[in-house]
Amino acid sequence: MNKLDKKKAVTVTLPAPHKARVSCPICLGNKCNVCKMTGELAIEVAPKIPIQRAHIIKYVVENIHEVAREITRKYGLTPEVNTVEVAEINDGQFEIVQISSLGGVCWVVNRLDELDTPRYFTSRQELDKFKQGWMN
Repeated sequence: MNKLDKKKAVTVTLPAPHKARVSCPICLGNKCNVCKMTGELAIEVAPKIPIQRAHIIKYVVENIHEVAREITRKYGLTPEVNTVEVAEINDGQFEIVQISSLGGVCWVVNRLDELDTPRYFTSRQELDKFKQGWMN
């Protein structure tokens, strides 16, 4: 087998969430300067453990609402920007982009089939009028 045939799982190293106390592997009842003859070592630095990236992704997908809530709590809210639709209006093709944030929603309409200035809408009624071809 060559190296390409053997695929290793991609892992991410994450810190373990706790400190640990382990038996001293050095002294085994002999004189020991490491554990000072207590027989135990205190690991003060959180150990790093490898976790397969696929498992992390699976967890995020299955718990997306809790993950989103934690991200919002820690980093604050960020606006959402999405293409809502591509519409044919007055013989032109337009992309309608929705921007949602805490302050509300607005829409940016870009012409796709020719060069034109983007249009901005702050109310749904104005956007609906434009989509029906009432505003040029």
